[in-house]
Amino acid sequence: MALTQAGMAPHAAGATTPATEETASSSEKVPASLDKQSRQALAEAEETGEPVEILGQRSENSQVFANPSGSFTEERYALPQWVRKGNRLVDIDPTLHATSKGYETKATEIGVTFSAGGTGPMATVVRDGRTLAFSWPGTLPSPEIIGETATYREVLPGVDLKLHATATGFGQALIVKNAEAAANPALRQLDYKVTSDGVHLEEDAHDNLRALNPAGQEVFTGPAPRVWDSTTDSTAPTAAKQTLAAAADDRTDDAFDPPPGSQQAPVPLDTDGETVSLTPDQDLLTGDTTQYPVYIDPSVNGSRYSWTIVNKKYPNNSFYNGAGWINSDGSKGTTTARAGYENKTDGTTRSYFRMNTKNLWNTNKVITKSTFSIKNTWSWSCNKRAVELWRTDVISSSTTWNSRPTRRAKLDTVTDAKGWGSGCPAGNLAFNVTAGAKDAVAGKWNTLQFELAATNESDVYGWKKFDAKSAVLSTTYNTVPDVPTGLYTSPDTGAKCGATTPYTVIGNTDITLGGTFRDADGGSVKALFVLWPTGHGGASNEVRTRVSTTSGTVGRLVVAKTKLATLLKDAGVTDAGTFSWYARTEDGTSSSAPSTQCHFQFDGTRPSQPPTLSSTQFPDGSDGWPDNTSSVRTEGTFSIGNGGIADVAKYEYWTDWDPTVRTAAPSALGGSTSVKVTPSSAGSHRLYARSVDRGNNTSDRAVYLFYVNSLNITDKPGDLNGDGNSDMYGVRTDGILRQYSGTGNGTVSIYSEGSSTRFNGASITHRGDWTDDGYEDLISLSGPAGSKTLQLYPNNGYGFACSTTGEEVATGSGTCSTGRQELTVYDPANSHWSNADQVIAIGDVDGPLDVDNDGTTDVPSFPDLVVKEGRLLWLYYGASNYHLDETTEPVLIGDGNWPDYDLIAPGDFDKNGHVDFLARQRSTGDLFLYPGTGPAGEGLGVGETRIKIGEGWTPANRPLITSGGDADNDNKPDLWATSPDTAKGLNFYPAVTTTGHGTPIPVGTNGWLDFETLS
Repeated sequence: MALTQAGMAPHAAGATTPATEETASSSEKVPASLDKQSRQALAEAEETGEPVEILGQRSENSQVFANPSGSFTEERYALPQWVRKGNRLVDIDPTLHATSKGYETKATEIGVTFSAGGTGPMATVVRDGRTLAFSWPGTLPSPEIIGETATYREVLPGVDLKLHATATGFGQALIVKNAEAAANPALRQLDYKVTSDGVHLEEDAHDNLRALNPAGQEVFTGPAPRVWDSTTDSTAPTAAKQTLAAAADDRTDDAFDPPPGSQQAPVPLDTDGETVSLTPDQDLLTGDTTQYPVYIDPSVNGSRYSWTIVNKKYPNNSFYNGAGWINSDGSKGTTTARAGYENKTDGTTRSYFRMNTKNLWNTNKVITKSTFSIKNTWSWSCNKRAVELWRTDVISSSTTWNSRPTRRAKLDTVTDAKGWGSGCPAGNLAFNVTAGAKDAVAGKWNTLQFELAATNESDVYGWKKFDAKSAVLSTTYNTVPDVPTGLYTSPDTGAKCGATTPYTVIGNTDITLGGTFRDADGGSVKALFVLWPTGHGGASNEVRTRVSTTSGTVGRLVVAKTKLATLLKDAGVTDAGTFSWYARTEDGTSSSAPSTQCHFQFDGTRPSQPPTLSSTQFPDGSDGWPDNTSSVRTEGTFSIGNGGIADVAKYEYWTDWDPTVRTAAPSALGGSTSVKVTPSSAGSHRLYARSVDRGNNTSDRAVYLFYVNSLNITDKPGDLNGDGNSDMYGVRTDGILRQYSGTGNGTVSIYSEGSSTRFNGASITHRGDWTDDGYEDLISLSGPAGSKTLQLYPNNGYGFACSTTGEEVATGSGTCSTGRQELTVYDPANSHWSNADQVIAIGDVDGPLDVDNDGTTDVPSFPDLVVKEGRLLWLYYGASNYHLDETTEPVLIGDGNWPDYDLIAPGDFDKNGHVDFLARQRSTGDLFLYPGTGPAGEGLGVGETRIKIGEGWTPANRPLITSGGDADNDNKPDLWATSPDTAKGLNFYPAVTTTGHGTPIPVGTNGWLDFETLS
């Protein structure tokens, strides 16, 4: 028997130096909030001339490289190359080693365990916390272990049992060694006892085995079993004999195919969910012409990745993920793909690969080249023959020769031969699939399906074998840069960079044009500025200058006042004149669309004396990101000088995140002063100021560019405003989001309005930073049944859930640097929230990842979500691009009576290193702990391991329950719950344990029964 995992579709920047029209430069400081790894990899690639891997983008089956040209190449393998072990990514290794459970594989996509002997399960596979175990109908002896194979001698007289572990499952073969053994009545029907957890078994019309979870998804599959003998064909074809003789020592054939001429027959399979029964063909097993040993097998596979072989000789047999392919040692399962005709067994085969392409269309990528490569390990000879690569319809565990996917387009043909011997050693064949990759981007396809087939399927010299593990889709791309944002002119020209009349008049001074320039690929970009006298532009009368900067930072261009005067003179404009300008972002390959236009008036006859600005905490950022600048939430002191105006009576100032104009007076006429400003978000910021003299005349407006570092550490779980205490959101029937700041002892302050959006009927939750700024963000599930959406509302650092970029907070607690973002999925089949009734952010289930095993984190933590969809609980892993199936599909972690439960997220309740959740059963009032035990959500939603920790928590007694984690800072989880007693309203339950909690404390009075939800 072979069992495998079913094929479900898979899991930095700086600033600029000021520049004149002729010069430009870039800074070397990398802001922590941007993609450092991409930027550093691009710089290293440019310096060395070699591609450099971006470790933070490595997954189990993919790598991304920065190229010296500034482009990127994604290498996406058909099969996993690595597997997650704890917080490390390690090489796949199906080698068996002894453990307390038996013999387990060292590092495989699914867990595989073989018996150490006795009456327990013979073989057990585990995927996403779901288990399938097969038991031999008898007592097993201790096995002989060699590599990934366990051999159990004499399980019946004259019969050995061999189990072979793979990266995605296992294969099994009964080896019947002689006729006497074959006559044993025990071989007329073999009954394997099956135990399962979280899956149920069924068979299809062709005796393929399927293990489905309660959502109907394939978790494990088993191809139809077969029986074969050791008959050989003594009349092997001449070409084959010559091949074998000439290349006996150095050929790369895997030598694991059954001998030519072997007698084979299907083995009928039947299952009732608790037993799998096999009925071997007795004519073959005990026939007069049978040659022993005879092999009987089933197999099991459980990969979430997909490739397959189809064989014309076995038109209804599936070899999905290589499962079911017969090896000469009696085991089943292969990672050798095949294409063409070979007359040793009269077999004609084709191979298919499903390649993940969803990361190619999630941003504005432009494909420059895409290649499908695979190692050709064996050819019939060194005579070159053509092999074709086609784009086809989808493949599945049901794909057979008779159900081959439809061909859609031939992508490429390669004529070559490798792997026969030293004259043509094994090596890669590369197919140009650029057209297919571009089709995938245009159509927003999540996968491409490739068929590998010989051009002439009657020519034995076209027969080839390939290493399926080496199949890789290598795509080089560039992302179209973003349109510049945050445009400004200095001296300042007013709201929206002088977009509307009347335009601000600037006196006789040099002008600075600036904006933020961003490319999703990171690295260096060019900021193109184009300025001209309004109504008199053209190539001969404009400034058109490119400035080097780093993606995500401010690019600046200084235009001399003499140049402005010359442009006006050449346009025939005397005295004051109007200028217009715009900007683009360029990356050497592509260019963004132009920005909106900015405008100002220039009067060379009028003095310009804006005030001077400086700060020790936040130094001038004109020369790039300073090394010694401060972080968010740090109060900075900014000094304002008179700029040469002797009778300054007061200064007016404001910031890019808070447009409220404030006033500061000098201690003496014409003197300087200082003001306090606290930035709430990382990145570039601007302070604006102007002076007002005794006659109430205002100066030109100064613009002070400075940078703010991100937080060194993320706010503690539950903390919304950075004060170190757990806080709470609540929504009343009016839909207003109320933010209640915790005080550190379980009580909460008077609320402030937490969003401009109304959340009537929504499920809200917060636990984790989704925007990489260190702040804990809000997630909302809202909308009509059947079309609900998940929305991310970024926290501005003070607990305000932002809806739009630049949104002003009524309380004055900063503004919003980013706006609402919808959370979505690539594959619509992975969206389980359109009819869900609750979403809960539980923290980071799987944790950060060290992909190169150097002891440092390469892939950061992302917060995860649990969605309650009727009777099902789904775990979604957070991702960098807001697609919740970016690296891993949602995992079904629970099924049952979940509509009767409310979920609460206290964090790591039992301090075992894994996040947990609590569930209140509404009908009984019982409160349960569901302890997490692993990175795949093990334990979450599992009724058998839950712990009852309370009674009397009915909706009548405690209508709403939530947890901020540790709200009184005693290192123990706590709860808040509303009370039907209007005099108490809200109670705080400290120190919740598996045996109870501390004395409840009333912390709120009137109005709490009017709340629809708390988080």
